[in-house]
Amino acid sequence: MTEPVPTDENLKKVRERVMQLAREIEQMSGQDLAPPLFFQEFLVRVVTAIGARAGAVWLVDESNRLGLMAQVNLEQTGLRERPGAMAMNEKLIVDVLQTGEARTLTHGGEAQLPTEHVLVLSALHKEKKCVGVVELFQRPDVPIKAQSGYMQFLEQMCGYGSRFIEGKRRNLGDQADLKNQFWTDFEQFSLRIQRSLVEQEVADAAASDARSLLGADRVSVVTRKGRSVRVRAVSGQSSVNPRANLIAAMNKLASRVIDMGETLTYTGKVDGLAPQVEEPLAAFVQESGSRMVMMVPTFETEDMVRKQGEEADRDRKKKRIKATGCIVIEQIAESEPLPQLEQRAELIADHVGAALWNARQHGRIFGLSIWKLMGTAMEWFKGRKLMITTAVLAAIAVVAAALSLIKLDYPVTAEGKLMPIEQHAVFATWDGVITHDGLKVNGDEEVKKGQVLVVLENDELEGQIEEAKASVRKYEQLVIGKRAEIVQSELNIPKMSDEEKPQSLANIERMRVEQRGIEGDLEIARQQVLNLENRKKEKLTIYAPADGRIPNFQLRQLLEDRPVRQGDHLFDIMNDNGAWQMELLLQEKRMGHILRAQREATATNKSIELPGRFTMATQPDAKFECHLTKVATRSTTDTELGTVFELNAVANEGQTLPEKRIGAEVTVKIYCGQSTLFYWCFGDVVDTAQKWLWL
Repeated sequence: MTEPVPTDENLKKVRERVMQLAREIEQMSGQDLAPPLFFQEFLVRVVTAIGARAGAVWLVDESNRLGLMAQVNLEQTGLRERPGAMAMNEKLIVDVLQTGEARTLTHGGEAQLPTEHVLVLSALHKEKKCVGVVELFQRPDVPIKAQSGYMQFLEQMCGYGSRFIEGKRRNLGDQADLKNQFWTDFEQFSLRIQRSLVEQEVADAAASDARSLLGADRVSVVTRKGRSVRVRAVSGQSSVNPRANLIAAMNKLASRVIDMGETLTYTGKVDGLAPQVEEPLAAFVQESGSRMVMMVPTFETEDMVRKQGEEADRDRKKKRIKATGCIVIEQIAESEPLPQLEQRAELIADHVGAALWNARQHGRIFGLSIWKLMGTAMEWFKGRKLMITTAVLAAIAVVAAALSLIKLDYPVTAEGKLMPIEQHAVFATWDGVITHDGLKVNGDEEVKKGQVLVVLENDELEGQIEEAKASVRKYEQLVIGKRAEIVQSELNIPKMSDEEKPQSLANIERMRVEQRGIEGDLEIARQQVLNLENRKKEKLTIYAPADGRIPNFQLRQLLEDRPVRQGDHLFDIMNDNGAWQMELLLQEKRMGHILRAQREATATNKSIELPGRFTMATQPDAKFECHLTKVATRSTTDTELGTVFELNAVANEGQTLPEKRIGAEVTVKIYCGQSTLFYWCFGDVVDTAQKWLWL
């Protein structure tokens, strides 16, 4: 079931009812009633006016303890039944007592609420001191737009409650003690608004303090920049919602008053007011419910040092001082202004206008935050700190000069191994298997050129040799058989008749021809066997290509019973009695230093064999001189270093090197010309910055 949509007539009746309740509270605040009776009737009317579920009035007694003075439907909220709810609620009330500001608290905000309701709280004052809090429990689904209106209404009603607590103060303005108190408070007010040069902070302080200083129910500060008018601050509110109906109406009315540049005072009648303010004034009064409204404009501050002369006086008379804003003073309970309100309001407006104008001028300084930071830093350099700072800056200057003027040889570090220059790789000459007997050498031993190193076994070649030998044996048997057959035929000729002899001789000749054919096949088979034996000797026997040492320590464990294919690398033979070199790997990112140094050397007709210094892992405490001999023209990949370039370096002559071991690790620093001390120390950082930032 949907709720009925309120009509304009219904809204008018509700508004009239709320205004009637507010007038009743106003009347009660001036009556001589007992506090429990007043606050009970006060709370009933406030709860009825805004349609709250419940309400409570909390007052601080003489022993500074918080007590419940009046309540309406408090038992329906479940505040007393819920564990810990009373303590949580008391904390919220104490926060309002300490700040003195009205608050609207909803679920999901910073504060944890004791019940499911939306809480609206406002403080009760006595001589500028918070002595109590009015708390309303509103339904959870209350519209967000209505929450600020509830808080403003409660704040206005708390003004009547505060007036009841203090007692009526009308017609007491001429008393000497109140006058003295006003000027004492005014002095504090002036000091506070001059403490800040931030326009918003000045406006907040002015609205908050001017309310108690003038005895008004609400004070607002409005400013204008160009054609834009803005409500900067409203007393009792931590922030201003520019979309609220009340603020929009105040903006429109304040714009007209600022344009006129004159004080506007409304006491329930519009007689004598300018026509251009009648309509916006009526709208504002309807929204605010105020019975007295006073708007005092604020102006630009004149120059303290004026130019002298008649022309300067004429220009000063022609120039009209522009209004920069106004102060809005409201009385909700009474339509007649308090005694001396207008004079005091104009006095306060002058001071507030000057403070706001100074803050605005200060805020116009270009790069203000930077200048403040610089000023704070410069202020630090005073007295003894100045001497310390000077010494530190001098030390920094000396270090900077040293980093830029001192030149050192820039080293590029490469790591590698010490190896003989003469190296020969031994490869498998044919497919086969390396047997125990076929491996003729052991690891880490000297070999001579031509020495048999490995004899491979190849089952296929052995089978071919055996097949060829079988063919030889077969042909040999055939030759023997054919010879025996010829001999037998020759022995039988004498026994034959003359007619049979010619035929027998022909057969013998035929057999001799066959014998010669078989002997030819036998010769071919023998040659094939010889060829296969020679191939076996050539292909399956591996000889040492040069004198040297086999550096592999566990050669037999690596090669025995291992099948190999033609071209497989078996081991190396290195001449450790000859010259040695260092085989190095250099990371790609450091290669540019080497190439640049070589280009500079070429330009000055110097050797491109860059000097260096190396240490050996076998004797790390000693350093030896060397020079670069070879730089690879293409990169390769290393599993640890990534993309690298291969370099060769040779130790300089005339040095006594320790015993050289094949594969001993060496670390080489290659000097790539002069560089500044800064680059010598932070070269990697500079290179990284140049790579990623493209400097």
